[in-house]
Amino acid sequence: MGTKVDHTLELNKVLEAFFEHNIHTAQLISPHYEALWTEMRRLIRSGGKRLRPKMTLLAYEAFGGHDCTAILPIASAQELLHLSMLIHDDIIDRDYIRYGVDNIAGGYNTIYEPFVSDTTDRLHYAHSAALLAGDLLISGAYELITQSTVSLPKVIEIQRLFAQSMFEVAGGELLDTESSFRELGAISAELVARYKTASYTFVGPLVIGATLADASVRDVAYVRSFAENIGIAFQLRDDIIGVFGDEEQTGKSVTGDIREGKRTYMIEQFTQHATTQQRLIFDHSFGDQYISTNELTILKDLLISSDAKRRTEQAIAAYGTKARHALRHLTIATEFKEQLEELIAVATEREK
Repeated sequence: MGTKVDHTLELNKVLEAFFEHNIHTAQLISPHYEALWTEMRRLIRSGGKRLRPKMTLLAYEAFGGHDCTAILPIASAQELLHLSMLIHDDIIDRDYIRYGVDNIAGGYNTIYEPFVSDTTDRLHYAHSAALLAGDLLISGAYELITQSTVSLPKVIEIQRLFAQSMFEVAGGELLDTESSFRELGAISAELVARYKTASYTFVGPLVIGATLADASVRDVAYVRSFAENIGIAFQLRDDIIGVFGDEEQTGKSVTGDIREGKRTYMIEQFTQHATTQQRLIFDHSFGDQYISTNELTILKDLLISSDAKRRTEQAIAAYGTKARHALRHLTIATEFKEQLEELIAVATEREK
């Protein structure tokens, strides 16, 4: 069996070089623009397991790719897209912590404090800076892809797949946002999970890696099925963590989904199976921006007593089973199947 290689160091070197270059270039325009790039570098240094770029490299090697150095910029681009989505998602969710530290909006809210006394205006400007940061990271991801030494036709093919991920995740994010106020049942939480999370977290990285290694059409189809299923499981697990997780472990708020009134799969299950009395109690506080700690505890207890949490865990396990079915059909070595099996465990069992 081959040795599992951890590419974290090489990926971080590519990302560091990317930010160093852009910080220097931004400095030529204005120290204030340099500050934005410095804030982005601070955030990417603060956390992240580089899961998405590692999946690109894993799929590439699994299907016979031999020159990981050539595709490191493409793999690293997955992390820039991820960070951009986190920044934009935090704006939408009105969250100000990421990786246990201030996110871009949170950091700028502090930076702007001496200049803007009105808290509403200051948050607006902080969100504006964060929005620009997210946009810059998307642009930077496309730039990084062009720095790869693979052939031009392959670069174009990868950028097309990258654009598909962007198209899908934007649709998923919009559906997720609108699910808070549209008619109950109008938007499926599983559909949101497929497009908001699976698209760029698993499908994009794994399909791009397999494509770079010239995997067969059949194998790419099974890779896509594998990625879609673990991606949905990953999001459903994230929904549980978003309510029942430990903030010290996750590095982010565990009240955001409740405050925003997000109709996750778990909330869908509660709505379908709760008693009338449970619904009345739940609906009183769900979506309340100023929910108290005691009310939050009551809602958590209701999600457990109504079996909504357990049903969500069952769905996660079912998607894991579907992913394993696709995995069995891949024509790759056992060592790589074992590593992809580990991804299923990450998606279905993680605590943060």
